[in-house]
Amino acid sequence: MSDAPRYWTPAFVERFVDALNNDEDFQETAGSFSETIELRCLDTPDAEDVSATYAFEEGRIVDVDLWIDEAPSEQMRAEEVDTGAIMARATAPYDVWVQMDKGEMGAAEAIASPDYQIDGSMMQVMSNMGVFRGMMSVAADVEKTY
Repeated sequence: MSDAPRYWTPAFVERFVDALNNDEDFQETAGSFSETIELRCLDTPDAEDVSATYAFEEGRIVDVDLWIDEAPSEQMRAEEVDTGAIMARATAPYDVWVQMDKGEMGAAEAIASPDYQIDGSMMQVMSNMGVFRGMMSVAADVEKTY
């Protein structure tokens, strides 16, 4: 039996951050990226909504704020985006994140999907697509279960 964490659990997030900070290709792509992004996963298999806010400095994650609440979390789902503190926020149900993680749905398809919501400056998001694609690639390589 593998000790691989399930996707979108605190143990997975910990491994994901470690992988991002130690992946040479991602670090090269992220370069001087110094922004904060929030990823939200709704309706995990544990009947939870999960929000992970990643603070980057010079391409490295220096802080993660994890918020887990029983789904559906009215408070989390109603929360407005603080665009002064967060460059972008992506929200999707667990099954959409899994499709992206498995490579069954690309970033462009996700953005076009009615199940995937992105908040924040689309100009900034588009100009940093390499960072977001890099994050997806590293996440896909982290050993996990679904």
